[in-house]
Amino acid sequence: MSDPTTPAAWGIQLAKLWLASGQGFPVNVETLALEVTKQRFSEPVGIVMPHGIDGIDGMLSKRKKHKDWCISYDKKVVVPGRINFTIAHELGHYLLHRTLHETFQCGQAEMMDYDSLESKRLESQANTFSSYLLMPRNDFDAQIKGQEISFELLGRCAERYQTSLTATVLKWLEFTEEAAMLVVADHDEFICWSYCSQSAKLLRAYKPPGESVPPSVLEHLRANLSGSRTARRVEPGVWHPTEEAIESAIISDQFEQIIFLIRFPFASAPNHEEEPESDSLTELTEKAQGSGS
Repeated sequence: MSDPTTPAAWGIQLAKLWLASGQGFPVNVETLALEVTKQRFSEPVGIVMPHGIDGIDGMLSKRKKHKDWCISYDKKVVVPGRINFTIAHELGHYLLHRTLHETFQCGQAEMMDYDSLESKRLESQANTFSSYLLMPRNDFDAQIKGQEISFELLGRCAERYQTSLTATVLKWLEFTEEAAMLVVADHDEFICWSYCSQSAKLLRAYKPPGESVPPSVLEHLRANLSGSRTARRVEPGVWHPTEEAIESAIISDQFEQIIFLIRFPFASAPNHEEEPESDSLTELTEKAQGSGS
């Protein structure tokens, strides 16, 4: 079996290999990393283990004495989805980038503020690999077919794939034809980042970092804290100047975030020829690795 040449192709190939071996979801990335690299490469991944290095979510390092590589992850992380995604991310670095560096240290600071375009490219490729390995498109489609998209539905997918909810929503936004976006705000009620599906991009629904969460949205949240996940219909002028939206939210005290899923099901279909396709997972999935929700 020849080695793939792109992050997505590597993820697809290893996901197929995992399923062909009679295994189901979630993909056990630790087992896959140890077995596949031992069979294919002279310097395989020899160990996957927790570490105690503050600020480093995951790390890939070459062990010259053992003539192999070590994948490690923050032992203080208790969310299984974050651990699984982190191991997959470091496996992506091994498969794609091990000839470039002998050590990769991936922390939240590195993911939010890249030192260079090159480091951003490498991190993005590792995240793209992770998404295709853990959440194969055909299986994802089967889980949501014929159902209305909601945090609850995508949360069940996250449990199936052992990924964070944020990473799972971003994967859906990558391929959906629906106009929708994910918005993450801090508890000071300012937007940290947002990501739009291709159709939502054509609607120009993007919300920039630093912008305040709409006042009517905050008022609704304060009055309905127990039912924030319940979707509600909001008028034009709230999330888009001219389009109504369906809004639902999750308040995460642990990660000091408010996460919004905004859908525009009433918008007319945009002309997709107006704007080229983009690789969504290379831009924002790194945020999802750092979000436990």
